[in-house]
Amino acid sequence: MKSLSEILVTMPRRAERKPDDYLVKSFVHVGSVFSLFSCAENQIIYGRRGTGKTHLLRYLKNDTQEQGIITVSLDMRTMGSTGGMYSDTNLSLSERASRLLSDTLCEVREQILEESYNNDECDFSVLVPLLDSFVEEATNMTVQGQFEVETSSSNSVSQESTSGLNATLSTTPQLGGSYTDRTKESCLGSSTTRESGKRTLRIHFGALSRILTRIVKHLPGQSLYLLIDEWSEIPLDLQPYLADMLRRIVFSIPSVTVKIAAITHRSNFRTCYDSGEFIGLEVASDASTSINLDQFMVFDSDSEKSVQFFKNLIYKHVQASDKCGVVPDNVEAFISQVFTNKPALEEFTRASEGVPRDAIHIISQASLYADGRKIGVTGIRNAARHWYTTSKSKDINSRTEAVKLLEWIVSAVIADKKTRAFLVQSDTNDSLIDFLFDARVIHLIKQGVSVSTVQSQKFNLYSLDYGCYAHLINTKDEPKGLLCDDSSYITVPRIDNMYNRNSILDLERYYQAGLLPFFENTSEISLPKQFYSKPIRALDFDDTILKELPKFLEARKVKGTLYLPLVFAGLVVRTKQGYNSSSGSEITKAINTYIVTDPKNIKAPNNISRALRQEPLVSEGWLDIAHKGVIPLFSLSDDWEGYWTEYFKCQPPRL
Repeated sequence: MKSLSEILVTMPRRAERKPDDYLVKSFVHVGSVFSLFSCAENQIIYGRRGTGKTHLLRYLKNDTQEQGIITVSLDMRTMGSTGGMYSDTNLSLSERASRLLSDTLCEVREQILEESYNNDECDFSVLVPLLDSFVEEATNMTVQGQFEVETSSSNSVSQESTSGLNATLSTTPQLGGSYTDRTKESCLGSSTTRESGKRTLRIHFGALSRILTRIVKHLPGQSLYLLIDEWSEIPLDLQPYLADMLRRIVFSIPSVTVKIAAITHRSNFRTCYDSGEFIGLEVASDASTSINLDQFMVFDSDSEKSVQFFKNLIYKHVQASDKCGVVPDNVEAFISQVFTNKPALEEFTRASEGVPRDAIHIISQASLYADGRKIGVTGIRNAARHWYTTSKSKDINSRTEAVKLLEWIVSAVIADKKTRAFLVQSDTNDSLIDFLFDARVIHLIKQGVSVSTVQSQKFNLYSLDYGCYAHLINTKDEPKGLLCDDSSYITVPRIDNMYNRNSILDLERYYQAGLLPFFENTSEISLPKQFYSKPIRALDFDDTILKELPKFLEARKVKGTLYLPLVFAGLVVRTKQGYNSSSGSEITKAINTYIVTDPKNIKAPNNISRALRQEPLVSEGWLDIAHKGVIPLFSLSDDWEGYWTEYFKCQPPRL
């Protein structure tokens, strides 16, 4: 029987590798995203790899099929051939795109036919001839040039006749004769046809659209869903041509709904000529709505929503993988068995950077390291750093220029400004920034934000990946906030979208100067030496002291009150963090953050400050009380360990 940690370690990383029932069980709704995406409108869904595009398409397919709607799902990685997909100097762009379109339409026909076999409402006597006509029209070939026919034939007949008479004189005279007739006849004929010219596809958009319209009228509900995944796998120069052909054939049919999943910076749906004419489809017009998954679940955008999403994400994935019934029936009980406390869950969400695939890799790696124990903040940081260095950063090593730019950004943002985010002008067209974004080593938090001193321009707010600075957390050199505003640090994006000018990343200066040392591999990147000039002991108290605390302290009474064990443990945690004294509100925060593990166990009134002024706490020997003005401050006495052993019947935590 698999344990909970074993299920976490073996969770699937890719949606297309699992059956539909798993995808349905593990799907997590994000607000109204699915409601918006499931409407009968042509749409494009954007998102980097691992953000859940394929999962969303597969879930939509399952939903439409349950409604009885024929749904065709295309993976563009498997479409086309070397003659159409890749460069061929003998073929024009339009010819390559036509071949790709022909292959795509043939696959549409095959899937409609296959889906129809499983549907009793389909009339095959009508559908099959229409589908045959559709594929014939999609593969219609013509020869540009002339036919040259050469025919030759030959016949020959020969005949030969001989006759003779002879006599022989002897004792007995003899008379004889002979006759020979030979006829030889031969017939030779040959016919040669020579074809000169070039065979090309001739796709008639109107004819294909009319046939497809007739096909859809004979499908259940007179509707068809066409789901196109991995659009960005199509070569960029072919994308506008294929998009244009689909627009003319498929998008023009109201009863056909098209959904396309693409990566933002690897997609080119439209190209314009100098004359103003364009090839392709207009995203805002032909595709009525676009959805971008890259910004939905970033922790810095909405921490509460992000935590809820990733909490449910791992719960549903583990639940879908559970064959032995070891997973609890509710998500809160599951989370309390996996994480040591709330900060560990929040750290996991922050480290995931809004990408579900990264989240699954990190939690699997952290569970592997934990070896059956609960996962704490340290485990999350180690797993995130491992995932970054062994996988994510490796993807950018194919472009030396991208490695150099990342090194410069890390130095300019973390080293110089002690922040982890930066602003880039919205209209900046930089292929290296796009590449780093696609590789998930920088993340988009907000678009179209403003800078107080630059009124005429808009900026995009990016943050560096968690793996870039995980090793600096709890040291003096960790980033102090998202951005720096004068002398203070901003921890969450501002609602008014107004930021300080010093947060702008000057890419032009980087390209012009290039003064920093450049590296060719991400493993060579490190922050300036002063970050490591002195050994610093990182304080990761969650994985040490919290494991030594008694379980369910929030439900335990000592001397008839719930306050005493909570305050005692809260002060121990604060002391471990390095605080010599604490106020009532600070102790309350430590209790709610690190000690209360299950919301169902919260029984004590949330008024620690009042309890600290009343019996029995004011008379406790382990509690020292001092005053700073009118504010009381609390600390542990020198002999607190004896009281701990007496109350909790266990060894006191090591401070």
